Amino acid sequence: MTTKVAIYCRVSTTDQYPENQVRVLTDLAEKNDAEIVATFIDKGISGVKKDRDALNQMISAARSRKFNTLYVLSIDRLSRSVKNLIETVETLNDLGVTIVFQRENIDTKSAMGNFFLTVLGSLAQFEREIMRERINAGIARAKSQGKKMGRPSKLNDGLRNAVTMLYQKGVSIRDIAKTCTVGIGTVYKVIGELRTQEASVGA
Repeated sequence: MTTKVAIYCRVSTTDQYPENQVRVLTDLAEKNDAEIVATFIDKGISGVKKDRDALNQMISAARSRKFNTLYVLSIDRLSRSVKNLIETVETLNDLGVTIVFQRENIDTKSAMGNFFLTVLGSLAQFEREIMRERINAGIARAKSQGKKMGRPSKLNDGLRNAVTMLYQKGVSIRDIAKTCTVGIGTVYKVIGELRTQEASVGA
């Protein structure tokens, strides 16, 4: 069966050049005598963001069986969130798509690829447990200091850090609000501040 390849690239800022990634992956396809049928590029989008136009288009094309192999320059180009990464990898794996990470030299159909998927799942579970422990420890510490654990009237650094950490781990807005016992509007406010800060530093 002919190897039909899709290329996925992502850069965090608009002044970076995804063409560099495309060139490397095109060379890899030529080396493997594979046919490139589609190229998907997310430009100026953070890797912690789950909802990305090109990523969504790529998964949709995979569901339509338009390609059987996906080339990505490196793991962090696909996602910087372990939770989102494993969800994407599992979705593509269930669709019969092999993922090749060029920089790490990982092919998800190889023995090393299977090992990678196992480790990835373990990391996701470990990350969730650590996050839960930190949140519970923070709540217990605040209660021991006599702090009220209701919806705060104003933001503080502790709340900003908790919301930011959960958001970067891919937790939904509603679940963040529930975990931190704040309103959804407060969560959106913190995320807005975070995006403004990222934009100011070009990340």
